Order: sequence, then C-alpha cells, then structure tokens
Amino acid sequence: MTRDQLRDGSITSAEEFEAILAEAVEKAIEADVGVRGAWEFRTDGSTHDWEVEIVELARYEDDEDG
Repeated sequence: MTRDQLRDGSITSAEEFEAILAEAVEKAIEADVGVRGAWEFRTDGSTHDWEVEIVELARYEDDEDG
C-alpha cells in the first residue's frame, strides 16, 4: 500500500479515517508485520509532524449480571 492509493478516495469524516486505519492495521497483521508501538512521521506538503501509537487492547467477554 502506498500513499498514492489514498488519493483515489477521500476521507471526509472520522468514521472514514477509522475504517481506513483499521484496514491498514488488519492487513499488516495478516502479513505478520508488527504494528504495536509508536510511529512517527511527517506529512508531505504539510508542516505537521505526527505520532500514532498502536496498543493492543484486551478483549473481554460480555459481563454477566450479578
């Protein structure tokens, strides 16, 4: 996946951003790429620097009443 692949679409909401991010993380995990940790990067054409941190959350079964 390259940044150019995102140029064909648009991200106009937090929900769309989350969906694209989830897809990237899931594809990386399927390819045995380690995704945990902090990722620092600079965006092209922007003065912004970013850090994204990926932490695996524990999954819990539905809480039982009582």
